[in-house]
Amino acid sequence: MVGDKNDEIFVIIFFSRKFFKSLLVYVTSMEKDITELKNCPSIERVHEILVANVETPSFPYITALLEFTIPQLFDSIRDSKILIQTFQTLIGLGNLLNRISTRQEQSELYISILERVFDEGLALNLVKGNPSPVEIREINKLVFKGKALAVVNEATTLSSVEITSECFKSTGGYVEYLSNSLLKLYSSNTRSDIIEEFLHSTLKFGDASVIKFYEIFFRESSWDYFVQSFQSMKKFQKKDYLKGLFNNYIVRIAPNSNLNALFNLLSFTSDVFDEMVIESIIQTANKSLTQVVAMILTKSDDYDFLVNKLITKWTNSTVIKNEPISIQESRTFMIMQLISRRKGSALTKDLLTNKQFLNAINNRLSSFSNNIKALGVVLVDYVCELNGEKKIFSLAPEVDTYSLLMVPNVDITELPAHDCWEALKLKETTSPIKIESKQDVSQDLDDDDDDDSLPPQTDVADPIYVKQLIEYFSVDTSNQNAYEMRRKALLKGPTLLHQKYRYGTEVHFYSEELLALLIGLDNHFDDKDFNELKLNNMVAVIVTNPSITTFMFNLLLTGDYSLQQRVLILSATLMAARQLRGFSPTNFPSQTLPEPLHRKYLELEGGSKYIDFIENEVQKELLADASAEAQDQLLGSGKVVRVSSRLKRPAKSTETPTAGFYTIIGKLFYFPLLNVWYEAGTIDIGHYSPVYIGHYIKTLALLIHCAYPSSIQLNDMVKEFLILSCNILRKISLEATPVVESIVTGVLIVCEVSNPEFLVTNHNDEIVFIQNWLSVSWELLVDDKLKSVAAGLLLRLQKLESSLERTIMDQSNSIIT
Repeated sequence: MVGDKNDEIFVIIFFSRKFFKSLLVYVTSMEKDITELKNCPSIERVHEILVANVETPSFPYITALLEFTIPQLFDSIRDSKILIQTFQTLIGLGNLLNRISTRQEQSELYISILERVFDEGLALNLVKGNPSPVEIREINKLVFKGKALAVVNEATTLSSVEITSECFKSTGGYVEYLSNSLLKLYSSNTRSDIIEEFLHSTLKFGDASVIKFYEIFFRESSWDYFVQSFQSMKKFQKKDYLKGLFNNYIVRIAPNSNLNALFNLLSFTSDVFDEMVIESIIQTANKSLTQVVAMILTKSDDYDFLVNKLITKWTNSTVIKNEPISIQESRTFMIMQLISRRKGSALTKDLLTNKQFLNAINNRLSSFSNNIKALGVVLVDYVCELNGEKKIFSLAPEVDTYSLLMVPNVDITELPAHDCWEALKLKETTSPIKIESKQDVSQDLDDDDDDDSLPPQTDVADPIYVKQLIEYFSVDTSNQNAYEMRRKALLKGPTLLHQKYRYGTEVHFYSEELLALLIGLDNHFDDKDFNELKLNNMVAVIVTNPSITTFMFNLLLTGDYSLQQRVLILSATLMAARQLRGFSPTNFPSQTLPEPLHRKYLELEGGSKYIDFIENEVQKELLADASAEAQDQLLGSGKVVRVSSRLKRPAKSTETPTAGFYTIIGKLFYFPLLNVWYEAGTIDIGHYSPVYIGHYIKTLALLIHCAYPSSIQLNDMVKEFLILSCNILRKISLEATPVVESIVTGVLIVCEVSNPEFLVTNHNDEIVFIQNWLSVSWELLVDDKLKSVAAGLLLRLQKLESSLERTIMDQSNSIIT
């Protein structure tokens, strides 16, 4: 026994000595290699050293590579796979990033290496060999939490280095890289705890990162990986990711997807939904998403509890009074979808005897808002219908706004996963919004009429049917008559539509196809008046079939359009509304220019000039009284002043409004366009966002101007505009001049069309907020025109305040007397 024990001790000592001897040899060899690297070795020798130390590089070795080898031999070794693998270790990557952040003068060299290090194999190389918890946290920090991206962004800002890798060009590109790296880790059976830590970090880059992540993972080949990780998360984590999944990604694809397929793929989330998650779904105001969620909730054990919670909030008097009508509509639709799947149950039957529910109906019917009344009516009638009872109300045309909320349920059918993916047929990627730059207008103006590139003119018959009009617009541009056909369609289209719409259903039948075609129509033949003619045709489609706006706004929400196309949609909306209102067209200032310059103006500005011109006219009209009052104060009373007739305000040119205009301006124009804002959640098209948002708010404001005084929903329109304006003012900077000007103009319009007592009584909080914001911000405004309009609004609001104070004092004195 003693002999055996001595033998074991001898073996241990022998192998220990052998290990330390090997370690000593390795260290000595690495020190020798480091010394060589410092003394300008040949490229062949550098390659041998890289191969020898690729698996276990040390800190001094990495430092030698960064300090000597890379600067000296960059062009010769930049594409070396062994060099890249050396820096795909934790110590290599960490020191490379540190060098980029501290050595500005050589950052271009090191960033070039870093771009090659960040290939599809980086994550796998970093986690191989069973890393410790400390190492995992460091990998997470450097790669998945975005330190590498932050270091590159800082270096490129300071040194103006050009980035070639898509990974580092944008946050979206970086998240796409991380998502693909996660897929590599999943497919290689990496430990689940490592993947989940990296997953949590990847999904914290913001809403854009969530969308990019799910574009990659919401596919048949990879969705099970995410489901596997989701199931092992804690409850609070599941809720966060559920909101991101539904509110940022599913909301984008649901309107054009098979809802039953989505239900089957997402039903595993049913036990995570609670009141807060459902509330976030309601805030999207997306009906397709609401339908999917209602289907998923049928698998929840808390179904009835959640429905009662929703009804409780729907009955809340504060919510009824203050919540935007678009969100109230969304909440009503969610309730209707949920109770429709409990048809004949105690839950549905008890509603008609529920005191709280009946009080809510009474509160809504007592409201001055027709929209709020209509939501109460449509829900209570729907409950009656579900219970097999006669409807209590018969909707009048002016409150029949929300009958479309009564949509049939989507049938729930269990499907295999493969069949679901086949039904969805998702596109692999989603194209970003295209931003068009203004064209150069410095070309010779005298040669515009002589264009030898145009095909010879041919005798093409005028279109006499709407279907024929569509054929002319959609003609193949290689057709020898293509130019004449499209030109005829552009010139004759509005007249043809106005002739046709009074008889038969031809215009109504082809409106959607024609409008979609017009929006996407490009200026293939470079006609100088193309945008103006295209806009005239779009306006004609809307005027002859106003119900087309719902379809058009859905295109605005979901379509892949350029900034110019979106502004044309807004311009067409406003001009059509003004035409239906009876406002006569006014000559635009550019029409006083020589013809070539006028056409250049049209080409440059697209559709935006129409909204801007109308806004300027309204501004001058609204500020005229304030200007006259100020002049009177300066001159004193009793002075007779001669004023040129050319300086007097011209009478507003109007015709008789279209029959029923007072009901459709809110129902078909204002509220559907407003709803797009809430459904979109945010508008972000980069540098041009303030321009687009400004036009959007202008359009809403000028629709209110159109609606006065006849619209039965004018007070609701005013309320929604003030709520939206306050929400935007809380978030924007003063640099977003187009947005600030549109809001200021809109509030001026609101003050003009609303009864002062109504404004202060019902919207005092919003008025006070806007007044305080303007008082604080006015001195900081740099645009002279904006300062002038803002000053006019401040005077208007102060006058409104003092007028109310006098009214209150007069009422108090009369009571005392």
